[in-house]
Amino acid sequence: MLMRAAQQGVGMIEILVALLVLAIGVLGFSFLQMRAIDASHEAMSKLQAMNLARDLSEKIRANSNAYTQYQARINAETQTTTAKSCVQKGTTNPCVQAADFTHYDAAQIIKNANGLGMSIKMPNCQVSNNLQSRRCIYVAWGKTKPIDDASAKDACTHVGSYLPKAQCIVMELY
Repeated sequence: MLMRAAQQGVGMIEILVALLVLAIGVLGFSFLQMRAIDASHEAMSKLQAMNLARDLSEKIRANSNAYTQYQARINAETQTTTAKSCVQKGTTNPCVQAADFTHYDAAQIIKNANGLGMSIKMPNCQVSNNLQSRRCIYVAWGKTKPIDDASAKDACTHVGSYLPKAQCIVMELY
């Protein structure tokens, strides 16, 4: 006589299904954690870029007659990160000309940007009809370049609008 016994305990199929569901949950949580880390890194980069741009804008505001000299030094093909320190107390060669300040300020900003893995430029902003010219500071990091160009896939903006994969900030000066 054949007797059927009732199953006792958990079957192998149920264990495998539970492990599969658990693995999917762990993978989903890991993906969310990676996205959170990327978002916090992006926020930190934006904060550092804003601080660089703000620092440069404050230096320009304090020495506004030398804007074109700041722009020339920041936009130079070969940016210099060294300059004589002429603003410290007790220095034998104090800064007396606007150009002395711009050389020192620009070198410090470029040095700080390079130290953070960022690049900085001061192109003219895009201008709409009948508006006065605006001045901008572009700070870019990663593979993005601080330029306004639609044909370059690694540009920051095109006609004043951020490109989709750009890692940069644009600050207007007034």
